[in-house]
Amino acid sequence: METASKLVDAIRVLVVRYCRARIGRRSGTYETADAVAKDSCLEILAGAAQAPALITFAYDVTRGLVDDFHRTAAELPNPLSGLPGQQREIMVLRSLVGLSTDDTALALGCSVQAVRLGQHRALTALRPTPA
Repeated sequence: METASKLVDAIRVLVVRYCRARIGRRSGTYETADAVAKDSCLEILAGAAQAPALITFAYDVTRGLVDDFHRTAAELPNPLSGLPGQQREIMVLRSLVGLSTDDTALALGCSVQAVRLGQHRALTALRPTPA
């Protein structure tokens, strides 16, 4: 039972980081992001028994809820919003959530090489051009 508790805590930390990174502060607090994270954790727990890879399942559930939030909320300026979808997700998972390259590839359902290339392209696109 202790192992399951540690797993739930680890997933919760990653889900909260992801939601806070993608949703940000609203009215000065993370209350909205934390509410989406809570809903996501509840769905993850409900569906974890059928999930082949928990990190992939957790990412899919959380991304879906965050995307639903963004469809209904006014967007705040975000430097990552100009990146293509996969590159944006790679940057969020690698830089803000703190996943390894292997875990990011597993969550996104792609190869480690695709993650590395996507991160390189995203960083290149975000880098200011010299004057």
